[in-house]
Amino acid sequence: MMDIALPLMVSTSTVAMLMFIDRLYLKQVSAEAMNACLSGGFTSFAFSSFFIGIIGFSTALVAQYLGAGKHANCPRILTQTIIFSCLSTPIILILIPAGRWVLATAGLSEGEMVQAQIYLTILMAGSALDLFRQSFNGYFGGLGKTRVVLLSTFAMALANIFANYVLIFGKLGFPALGILGAGYGTLFAWFIGLITLCIVYVRQIQFPEYQLLKSFQLDLGILKKLVRFGLASGLRITLLIFAIDLTILAFQSYGVEVSTAITVVFTWFQTLFIPVIGLEIGTMSLAGRFVGARDPDSASDSVFSGLFLASCYALILSLACLLVTPTMVGIFLEPDSSKATRNLAIWGTQLNAFMMFILAWSSILGGALRGAGDTYGVMIISAVFWWLQYALVVILIHWLGLRSDEVLTIHVFSFPLLLIAMVMRFQSGIWRKFELTS
Repeated sequence: MMDIALPLMVSTSTVAMLMFIDRLYLKQVSAEAMNACLSGGFTSFAFSSFFIGIIGFSTALVAQYLGAGKHANCPRILTQTIIFSCLSTPIILILIPAGRWVLATAGLSEGEMVQAQIYLTILMAGSALDLFRQSFNGYFGGLGKTRVVLLSTFAMALANIFANYVLIFGKLGFPALGILGAGYGTLFAWFIGLITLCIVYVRQIQFPEYQLLKSFQLDLGILKKLVRFGLASGLRITLLIFAIDLTILAFQSYGVEVSTAITVVFTWFQTLFIPVIGLEIGTMSLAGRFVGARDPDSASDSVFSGLFLASCYALILSLACLLVTPTMVGIFLEPDSSKATRNLAIWGTQLNAFMMFILAWSSILGGALRGAGDTYGVMIISAVFWWLQYALVVILIHWLGLRSDEVLTIHVFSFPLLLIAMVMRFQSGIWRKFELTS
């Protein structure tokens, strides 16, 4: 588990730091620009997440074929995800007006809405780069070659930090583009990450067991399997991301002060939690490999390894959220920020300590279930929980008129319901009955 998951955790940590640095850069432009980076970026991801979710299932599919000893099918899966990405890109482009409409009707301030729409448009227009990159990540993750993903992410990080600095602030002769620069810098980083993965992939020609040169063809059997089982993963992440996005937008509708505090809270949670996604993918890959090898007991052991590592990680970060909260909040807030904004940001960051454990355990169990092929069960649990959360927040804000800190507290302390549902699904043993490699 450490061999597979640690590089993925470092890789996803790097991605999280890119988002962190982007918002830190934009904070120096304006609070509204920083907030727009969150709302516009998250909404753009919501509209592409369905396709990313289906592509992401290739990790489990590659892992199961690898575990079954069918190495030649692994690169064929990558070819099918590339084909699927090409078919998906025009749909994402058509959805750009819908994304702009969501932001226009979310109750954001005028300045934040305009900048969020600009950022969303750039990211969705360049989504093909991210889909191709995710396809290669899924392939190497399924093989357990997570150091390749880490290498690509480092290259992408360096490109992103440099390009965003130059384009946001107008260095080296470029004009200061603000939120536009953040968008273009992200596209450039995706491109660099993709090129790095392509170079490593081509070098696999030297391994005859993968039959790389014979893999560049349409395989309807594998493509159908990818869509059939990945559909649930795509729906799951789409429903989840849309629910989270609308929940964030509901909080931001309180006004700029609350929007800024929520941006700080969510930025810290996102930055600290995203590495758990790497551990989740590692659990999915390892569990899928053992299920493909018809060794469910070892698959169960991999889950408990994931839970142990997640607990250690969550403990360290939870202590940070509780002990150095003012310092964490102060990084994003100006000295003259209002007391209400600062207090809400501090309280929300402290609540992250509780969320970290609950969502980390839930993610590991969900990854294991998806690796075994139980994608629809995880989809239903995740979708129902997060949409009920959104409905709860809307009722508390617009019907009952509660304060933002009260709504945030109730929202966070209902998270154990998700964990309980995941534990019940795992203990049912349904996941042991799935077979993807036949």
